[in-house]
Order: sequence, then structure tokens, then C-alpha cells
Amino acid sequence: MGYIKRIYISKFMQQADFIRIVDRLNQASNILILTPHTASADDLAASLALRGFLTKLDKETTLVSPGALSEKYNFLPQFEQVRTDLQVSKNFIIDVSTKRVAIDELSYKKEEDKLSIFIKPKNDQFTKDDVSVRTSDLPFDLVILIGVSSLDSLGEFYSKNTELFFEAPVVNIDYKSTNENYGQFNLVDLSATSNSEIIFDLINSYESSMLDAEIATSLLTGIIAETNSFQHSRTTPSTFLKASQLVSLGANQREIIGRLFKTKTLSFLKLWGRVLARLKQEPAMSLVYSVANASDIQKSGAAAEDVRQIIKEMSFQLSFAKIFLFLAETSNHHIEVFAFSTVPLNLSQVFASFKPEVIGSVVRFEVNADLNQAEIEVLNKLKETVL
Repeated sequence: MGYIKRIYISKFMQQADFIRIVDRLNQASNILILTPHTASADDLAASLALRGFLTKLDKETTLVSPGALSEKYNFLPQFEQVRTDLQVSKNFIIDVSTKRVAIDELSYKKEEDKLSIFIKPKNDQFTKDDVSVRTSDLPFDLVILIGVSSLDSLGEFYSKNTELFFEAPVVNIDYKSTNENYGQFNLVDLSATSNSEIIFDLINSYESSMLDAEIATSLLTGIIAETNSFQHSRTTPSTFLKASQLVSLGANQREIIGRLFKTKTLSFLKLWGRVLARLKQEPAMSLVYSVANASDIQKSGAAAEDVRQIIKEMSFQLSFAKIFLFLAETSNHHIEVFAFSTVPLNLSQVFASFKPEVIGSVVRFEVNADLNQAEIEVLNKLKETVL
């Protein structure tokens, strides 16, 4: 009985969050949408869908994904509108009072280390009391973060634009348990399968008639990517229902699956073969893991995107396990580690000492050691929690 009550309260609070966020969207006119530093397909798709929706509402909307964008997702509608960087700064404003003295002419002279502004009065003279200086407000009146577990996961973008997150209201949208609920408005739905599912619900609660084929394509892409085409254990009957609605709106499920899962490069397949050859198992933890040294990556011709996709391929193809690890030696004494779990295990917390980032449902971090030492450190850290 207590369990049912907790679910009811959660859904009630979620509905209240929807209402508050919808009200904030109504008030905003210039909105910034942000994804994590390394955006997953779901992060990007959900953000593009929300941007498309807000644009239809005549909102000025900017979408920034601070890390490198994979061209694999360039089939998404409005993909070219995603920016990877943004200079956010305030204008410096000089105010000259014209109550007492009118302006006849204005000019300026720019030198190497200064700018001189010349104001010629029509009558009398200006004094320093007629002049004041100030800075303008930042350009955005609302910031929406999608799939960003913590502000630190924005990487350098956050450290460069910290002021932005204190001056504008922040809406935090996510489905992961690792989210730190840092926003003034937090829509963190742990029962959702993806951020795209949450955005679908948000748009439906706001104005469902605004859903069109482009928005539906983005949302269905995010749901399919994050559920491994509805094969993930978290997939619910509600997820299938929403996917069906999106298809009826014009989303092409077959094309999306083809774009996401049937376009593996030769370099990826070569690397995957090497990963399988080095596959190891820890049955007591229901863990499978593998490693790839720098030579493996170089000989296969694998790009960074290929390396990142290996952990997802492991979880798709090796379903007998519940926890997956992949360690890739990207340079001497520099190991990139990817972790994924199909059971409720907070891998971000397990590997907190390595300062991980969360990319969709995958945890990524770096270890400065040789491959063998990194393998020992990572496994020991996992054993402390699981065994």
C-alpha cells in the first residue's frame, strides 16, 4: 500500500512541475536549451524537438550542445541549427542624459588600447554628472537543460558562463537517478525511458496540436535510441503507446532504426572484433568487460565515435550480463572508460572518485594509468559496491 502511495505522490508532483514549467515557458521570450558536453542521441533529439516546438510558439530559441556533434544524427530535423559553442556576455552601456543639453553630433575614435567617444552638444556643455555607465542583462530569460545530470557535466561551457545560471531561471529535465535536481524547476521523471518521452509529455500537456512530423521524428529517434529499439527492460506499455502516436504523426520508425543501428562503419566492425576477442567475464557481478589498446584502435581505423559506441554494442549483443565495462587506451597512460548497467546501479556514484560524466545512460570517465593498472583500479572500485 505504501508503495502505491509513493507512486501516486510522485505523479502528482510531476503534474505540478509540468504546470509550473508551462507557466514559465509562457512568460519567456528568449530561451537557451543546453545538452550535456557529450550529448547522446536522446539528449540531442529531445532538445531539437523542444526547440522546434518553442519556435512554433514564436519563442526566440538557441540550442547549444557544447561537445562535438556526431554526423550520425544529421538526419534529425533542424540538426544544422545546433550550435557547439556560445559567447554569452553583457553589453557595457554608457548613458548620457539629454534633459539639460541636447546632442548635436556623435563620433568615436578607436585606438590600439582605447576607444574615445566624442559628443558635441547643441547648447551649453555636458558634465560628468550627465554621464552614467551600466551593463545590460544577459540575453536569455530562461535556460532549459536536457539530460544534464549536473552543471559540471556541461564541461567548460559552465565554467565560462557561470553567471548565466544564476541570473536566468533554470529548468532541469532528465530521467536519470544521477540527476542532482539543481534547477529552480526540476522535471526529473525516473519512470520515463528517455528524455524524449518527457518532452513528448511536456508538449502534450502544453499544446498537443503543435506536434508535427518533424517534432515526432526527433522524439521517436530519442525513444528508440535510448530503449535499443524497445528492447530495454525499462520499456513500458506507455512507451509503445507514445511511439505509436509519434508514428501516426509522421515519424518513420523504419528509417530511424536504419539510421541508428544499421550504419556501422567498417572501422567499427574491425574494432568490435578485437573487443570480442578480449572479452572477459565476472559472473559473480554479472559483469562482462573488454579492453582495447592503442594499437587496436589505430589498426582498426576507429574514430572517437566508434569507440564510444562499443559499450552500447556490448549491452545490445551480450544480454546475458547486467553490467558492462569497456576500457580504451586512447594514448600513453590515458584510458577512456565506459560503463553501463541494465540493473538499478548508480555507476556515476560507484566511480565518483574518477569524476565521471553521464552520456545518456552511459557513464564515461578517464584514468591516467597504463591499461593493466586501469583495469585493476576500475574492477576493484566496482567490486567494493557490487560484491
